[in-house]
Amino acid sequence: MSEHPQTWLITGCSSGFGELLVRKLRASGHNVIATGRNADAKLAHLKDTGASILDLDVAAPPNLIQATIDKAWALYPGGIDIIVNNAGYILTGFVEEVTPKELEDVFKTNFFGPFNITQAVLPKLRAKGSGTLLYMSSQAGWHGDATAGGYCSSKFALEGLVESLSKELAVVAPGIKVLLVEPGYYDTRAWHNINIVPPRQPDYATLNSQTRAQVAGIIGNEPGDSVLAVDRIIELVNGTGMAAGRTIPLRVPLGSDGLDKVKTKCEETLKICQEWEDVARSTDMKRM
Repeated sequence: MSEHPQTWLITGCSSGFGELLVRKLRASGHNVIATGRNADAKLAHLKDTGASILDLDVAAPPNLIQATIDKAWALYPGGIDIIVNNAGYILTGFVEEVTPKELEDVFKTNFFGPFNITQAVLPKLRAKGSGTLLYMSSQAGWHGDATAGGYCSSKFALEGLVESLSKELAVVAPGIKVLLVEPGYYDTRAWHNINIVPPRQPDYATLNSQTRAQVAGIIGNEPGDSVLAVDRIIELVNGTGMAAGRTIPLRVPLGSDGLDKVKTKCEETLKICQEWEDVARSTDMKRM
């Protein structure tokens, strides 16, 4: 049993990182509020953990999210300490084929969900003077992949929002920690929950087949161990284990594959800045 139990609220707990976090935290004696859509059915397997279970569709209108956050806040003395924005929606489809409605669905879950939850809980955290806002992003928040434009763009947007938020809170509420975790490919059920855009443009048929074959090759061969990832996430929040004694940055990639892709993108971007610096600076205003 944890000597000083924390209260965690986690979205998207039906499987994957969300479910693992619930089980790990409850085993350590922490209070956990597990949330998800159709919670009575989809989170029934978590009832034996002793977690509080609430129905929360992160794609719901802001007023419904606010009502759920208010209810969750009142469940334990002192409110909520850590909010984990974990719920996600994966869409695969070429940019030319994706409909506005399909793209909107991705953003409702991956961007507006965390946004609305953040707005609902921030006044309470600021009044409390402490807490952690953790956002499960992805290596996809750094680079685009063919057929992943919808998913990647939602994670790019989330990362920009959270980076701005971190700078705002550093001034007005320095006791609130903001953290982006960027996993690579892990042995969760994420690949089994992909929403696939039906083929709509024959010109993409060959690339579509190649991409699907790549995805099929990943399933069952994911390089990341999700149990170890959950251990690292908890350590990042609490500054323990491998995070002990270290200054924890806003962004932390997880998994060798995710780390390598982030490093490659940074190296490519730095190279562009170096090689095109003269062009960039040539447009500066010439003042006497």
